[in-house]
Amino acid sequence: MAKTTRRGQKQCPQCGKWVKGTRAKTCPKCGHQFAVGQPAAPAPETTTATVEKPAKAADTLTLEHVKAVAKTVKAIGGFDRLNELLGVIREVGGLRRFRDLLEAMSVPAPDDISF
Repeated sequence: MAKTTRRGQKQCPQCGKWVKGTRAKTCPKCGHQFAVGQPAAPAPETTTATVEKPAKAADTLTLEHVKAVAKTVKAIGGFDRLNELLGVIREVGGLRRFRDLLEAMSVPAPDDISF
């Protein structure tokens, strides 16, 4: 078997001469024939079923999502104001607590007041 220790060369196992070219078939000094690579055996035909999980609705962004975010950013007053709002939400303890605070602070509509 030919040794490969020099880049682009291989060594003849009989005489030890270094032969240039890794595709050389015979040694020019002694005539030793190098083993030619065997063609790859075909892979065994096995059938494996791969099931891809369907994409969740939360994993995909649609044009409607982008439009809604752009509309919200515009209504809030820009990205700086949005970042401030997100910082306040984090400080309060999350979106649920922030929503609860907003509901507690909101003034009921005149139709909702019961006498």
